[in-house]
Amino acid sequence: MAQTMRQDPDGVAPVGAGGRGVEPRVYDFRTGTELSRETLSQLRACSERLTAALDRIMTVYLDCPTRFEVTAMGACPLEHFLSEAPAHAALALVGFVPAAPAMVWQIGETLTGPIVNRMLGGPAEALERAPTALEAGLLRTFTQEMVDIWATTWDRLAAQSPQVQEVVSESAALQGKIAEGETVMVTIAAEIAGVAGEMRVCLPVASAQRLVGETDASRARDRRVNEERLRLVSGRVVVPVSVVVQEVRMPLSRAVALQAGDVIPLGKPVGEPMTVAVRGRPQFLAETGVVGGRLAAKLIGPSPPARRR
Repeated sequence: MAQTMRQDPDGVAPVGAGGRGVEPRVYDFRTGTELSRETLSQLRACSERLTAALDRIMTVYLDCPTRFEVTAMGACPLEHFLSEAPAHAALALVGFVPAAPAMVWQIGETLTGPIVNRMLGGPAEALERAPTALEAGLLRTFTQEMVDIWATTWDRLAAQSPQVQEVVSESAALQGKIAEGETVMVTIAAEIAGVAGEMRVCLPVASAQRLVGETDASRARDRRVNEERLRLVSGRVVVPVSVVVQEVRMPLSRAVALQAGDVIPLGKPVGEPMTVAVRGRPQFLAETGVVGGRLAAKLIGPSPPARRR
């Protein structure tokens, strides 16, 4: 018996033809993700508030000039995020209470050395190897500081009590600890004591929806609002509608010789319906008629697909 497949947050699971149906998840084709454009906009605003706070606080915390800026945000499969992680990056696993899919905060390999050395009061030197256990502990403290700063600027995040659970340098160490599926990735350009690098926050869609308060009911309400907006807009848009009796083709030499009084045979039986075109595209078949002393067309069905000539 054939099976259909559905994608769920825990992977692809089969649904038998005789089994109970599963509601499809919302997918916003405007953004290329399950998250709506409004949700992504909220997430970006929250991320930009974080970087503005990091600019001020981390300059004092590390006692050196720092700069942070959100440069990108978008959907990203988790496996792509993990496969693209640099060899010696710091990957911090951040859990939530109550339980929700954990996020991953990646600190690029060019930044791990400057962060660790500045926390120890030394120069911002590179760390061209995987962090030691002590260095991983310092990076965990630093990441928790950033998470706490984010929570102070975002009440919904604070309510989830985010805690850095561990910091690893190999993405393989996170296998089985984070939920597979689609995530939203926030890319942050950072500069610490003159050393430029990048941080990436990988937030599972389910956790992102909880943080912005996007529920099934709210998405349904948004869709109704969008449909109402569409109706209002469509009431102001004017499109050309034409009723085509018949189209004929003739040689150019004959067409330029046409004069008043000439008869053009249409080759169309009198009883056949006309074609109604919207924006020049055939859409309906119609019968001729008269309404109020004026010619009219009564729609009787859809137009068949146009044949190629």
